[in-house]
Amino acid sequence: MIFLITTNQELFKSDTYTIISKEEAYNKIAECGVIELDTETTGFDPHTCNLLTQQFGTENDQFVIDNKTIDPMYFKPILESNRLFILQNAKFDLKFFLKLGINIRNVYDTFLVECILTTGLEDRKLGLDALAMKYCGAVLDKSIRGGIHREGLTTRVVKYCADDVTYLKQIMDKQMEQVRKYNLENVVRLENQVTRVFARMEYTGISINKIKWLEIAEITGKGTLEIEGKLDSILKSEPKLSKYIPKYVQTSLFDYEVRELGINWGSPLQKLNILKDLGFDTDSTGDRFLQINKDKHPLVKELINYNRYSKLESAFGKEFLKFVNKNTGRIHYDVWQILSTGRISVSEPNLNQIPSKGELGKQIRNCFIPQQGYKIVGGDYSGMELRIIAEFSKDPLWVNAFNDGQDLHSVLCAATFDIPITDVKQETPFKKGVAYRDIQKTINFGLAYGMSKFKLADTMQIPVGEADKIIKKFFKVVPDVEKFLNVLGELAKARGYIKSGQPYGRIRWFAGYDNKENFIRQGEIERAGKNTPIQGTNGDIIKAALVKVQRFIDARALPINILLSVYDEIQTECPEDLCEWWKLELDKLMVESAQEVIKSVPIVVDCKIADYWDK
Repeated sequence: MIFLITTNQELFKSDTYTIISKEEAYNKIAECGVIELDTETTGFDPHTCNLLTQQFGTENDQFVIDNKTIDPMYFKPILESNRLFILQNAKFDLKFFLKLGINIRNVYDTFLVECILTTGLEDRKLGLDALAMKYCGAVLDKSIRGGIHREGLTTRVVKYCADDVTYLKQIMDKQMEQVRKYNLENVVRLENQVTRVFARMEYTGISINKIKWLEIAEITGKGTLEIEGKLDSILKSEPKLSKYIPKYVQTSLFDYEVRELGINWGSPLQKLNILKDLGFDTDSTGDRFLQINKDKHPLVKELINYNRYSKLESAFGKEFLKFVNKNTGRIHYDVWQILSTGRISVSEPNLNQIPSKGELGKQIRNCFIPQQGYKIVGGDYSGMELRIIAEFSKDPLWVNAFNDGQDLHSVLCAATFDIPITDVKQETPFKKGVAYRDIQKTINFGLAYGMSKFKLADTMQIPVGEADKIIKKFFKVVPDVEKFLNVLGELAKARGYIKSGQPYGRIRWFAGYDNKENFIRQGEIERAGKNTPIQGTNGDIIKAALVKVQRFIDARALPINILLSVYDEIQTECPEDLCEWWKLELDKLMVESAQEVIKSVPIVVDCKIADYWDK
């Protein structure tokens, strides 16, 4: 039965729903241990928009609360109880409740669980209407979506609101049958817990120094113009490109210097034509092609620089400041919680694009700051993917290097190239300007991405034959690592799925695995099969750490906010007088989370206190 809770007497007559008081609704809802929950809002931004309705669903009834006439805070005791609340895309609703100071503790998100069950599959449908049809055979009419803004609480809008809390429990029960079948209970628990943390992070956001940012935008803009000038000069000095030089140069009214060439170096088509005129047989102007051919013509090397700066200018120019919320003065990004590997992505803006190294990357990060009276305290896992490889492969050289506190890259480098460990930073004889350790480091990290001899050759700009010899020698040095990776690749191809490490064991499915004649697809599956358990386990560890850190903060009502989690980092803002203490606690919490998975080697977290986001 549908109940509408409102004091608007114009809505009192309907054959679709029954009017009851808020007290009656509260008592009926409070009787249930599992409650379906949804909201309708005036928009997507919790800082500028408000709740229009709250919907509660119990075993047989749906309650639509008209928040124009009923204070949503009336139901706060229920919402903050230990009951289980089932939502679809919980993160959205949780942010609106956070705005009201309501902290919902225990959630099950049907959207997230469907993501878990279908990770890696193509053409999956994650919307509530699709899930209602898949698990309940029910048809939900979503054509009215947003109709509440136009119509108010008409009868059909009330029915629409009630439908959103009619099938969630049934969907959950059916999903959990599949969860238990594939032993995914731990990863479901983890994702449902961490979505509360991501909701709070998105709601809190992070401050930005606008003045500094504009200075950075000026630098990236000037860098693009300078490289554009270099490209123009190279083109004008190249006889093969003379057709691009105009016969007559237009001058300005006041005879100040204007650019002679009309070439748009940001145009892939124009760049492609120029490369072909230089004699390159290519249909690509992508970074991989340019890196392979960067020593064949000075224009190619400058194109790499141009692409880098123009990308930075596009991503981190003046337009970036459009992401600053006018109400809060902070940036409130979006987290996509489950990629194919299980890791997250950050968008609107994409903070993953910020360079992790180099002076420019540091300057960009310097612009992200804490609120007044606070400092940023951040923790960054050191070599986590390499430690995961150690844990799973149990290769003695790999494990011992970590346990003895040695530099893994140097130890492996000395063994791979048969050189003293003191010489690992010496230049290689087969590539000028590249040290032995640089190649070894590339191999070590490349393992997590299924690196082949071709990829190593492309990345380090060395002959394929040399790359092949290096990788073969490397695997002789660490045979258990090779065995571990090969087992993963073969398992993925044979079963059509691969799992991350225990105790979470998330699954990534591989469509088309049974077509053994499709060698390209089989190669893709093999590489992803090697990569996913490493990256997925890494993602599990970070999410577990976020949950642990937020629980610690909540249990003590600490005035500390988690701001960001990019790759292996957790960045927080903390009052200045608590920073030294919090740095130690954050380190401890992150180490403990990783130790749930990694037991063979020590966990190292680099923790810092800074006035900005420091890497």
